[in-house]
Amino acid sequence: MNIREAKEEIGKAVRAYTARTQAGSLRIPQKRQRPLLLIGPPGIGKTAVMEQVARECGIGLVAYTMTHHTRQSAIGLPVLEQRVFGGESYTVTSYTMSEIIASVYEQMEKGGCREGILFLDEINCVSETLMPAMLQFLQYKTFGSHRLPEGWVIVAAGNPPAYNRSVREFDTVTLDRVRCLDIRPDWAVWKEYAVERGLHPAVLSFLELRPERFYVMEPGRAGFVTGRAWEDLSEILLAMEKLGLGVEEELPGQYLQDEETALEFAFYYRVYEKWKKRLRPEQILEGGGGVLEKELPALPFDERLCIVWLLLQRLLAMAARLDGQRKLSESLGYFTAGLPAEANKVGVSPMGTEKAEELKALIQERLDSRRKGLEVRKEHGLLAPGEEERERELAKLIRGCQEELRLSGGADVFARTSRREAEKTKGQEEELALGLERTAAFVRRAFGNGQEWVVFLTGLAEHSVCREVIGRRLPGLQEQSDALLSADRREEALRKRLEE
Repeated sequence: MNIREAKEEIGKAVRAYTARTQAGSLRIPQKRQRPLLLIGPPGIGKTAVMEQVARECGIGLVAYTMTHHTRQSAIGLPVLEQRVFGGESYTVTSYTMSEIIASVYEQMEKGGCREGILFLDEINCVSETLMPAMLQFLQYKTFGSHRLPEGWVIVAAGNPPAYNRSVREFDTVTLDRVRCLDIRPDWAVWKEYAVERGLHPAVLSFLELRPERFYVMEPGRAGFVTGRAWEDLSEILLAMEKLGLGVEEELPGQYLQDEETALEFAFYYRVYEKWKKRLRPEQILEGGGGVLEKELPALPFDERLCIVWLLLQRLLAMAARLDGQRKLSESLGYFTAGLPAEANKVGVSPMGTEKAEELKALIQERLDSRRKGLEVRKEHGLLAPGEEERERELAKLIRGCQEELRLSGGADVFARTSRREAEKTKGQEEELALGLERTAAFVRRAFGNGQEWVVFLTGLAEHSVCREVIGRRLPGLQEQSDALLSADRREEALRKRLEE
């Protein structure tokens, strides 16, 4: 299965394992809850999927790499205690709480999450002395005398021995205690994630052109490339371009550990740089680009594809900006909805000193609560992209309202700020809709119904905000997209069947 299918299975398991009867007991007893074991090559997104599932399900996440653990840290350290049996006192050995179990309780205390995922990575790299305790934990959910809290689901991951010399094969005893999910890299699935995350257009267009270069890893082959490497390369390219730093020829090879792939991408990146200087997406967004579009059909396909992704990058950046503005506006609405009614009324008389002080204290309490929640999510890797920046912007807006309230005493400052942010959201949506319409018209005029048009529509369809805005505001483009992509997908499915 691919990583998206694995994510769906994990989500279902979380819901099934945490479901309770009317009496409050677990529908599936904890002892019968088989941990999920993800087996697949490195760098395909197993850890990232854990973060996504935890974030989307609103539950906690505690992650451990088992190669760092000894039997003592997993089970706990022995301590001597005096106990009385049959009227006689005896010295017996007990154990401190497992570091892993303690981390779960600590996360519950900090984040308030009673349910969550305990993710144990590289589980088939544990030492010989720890393996018996791991078997006990997988079946009975206990380390020593300490049990994993109810509502916490165990998910483990490991690499096949072909990719990691330090791992061992899972034996029958282990496999009889887990649900084994065999995961394979899948460019089409990873592409959806990459588009949503806003990865570098040179990376996306290169892999669109050479999908076989997405994941290069064969037993016995010296070089390799993973999805993780492409994402990390994308981050450094975006940062260096933003800062105006030059990208050296050797940079791709520092991330892509396959010489052929690194050389091909380095050459392609120069093509991207050339068109980034020549192309002016803002002119196309304003309805221009007539001279350039006559030149495009005669270009090599790799350059045409590069241009399509440069245009997509601008639209996806606008969509990401709109998404952030929407979430900021919604957060502001949630924040102010619970304030006293006087704070959100328009045209009321100035608030008295006592009420203003009460409101100030309540606002500060809520800001502190949000800040604490943000710190916990950040510590456990559960922050959504851009969430930290939005929280800072929200705090800035709230403090601006407080200052205006202090200076004017008018109680409608929060309502006016909410309306202003809502208008900003509406304006950005209209701007994106117009940009989508004009850029689509440009691509259609330049390339007709060719593969470039399919790539353009697919890129838009794989971004949730673009897809939603097209569906609501651009019915003509939606109709063209549905017709073309459904035909393209049918053709792709037929091709795969023929290859099989």
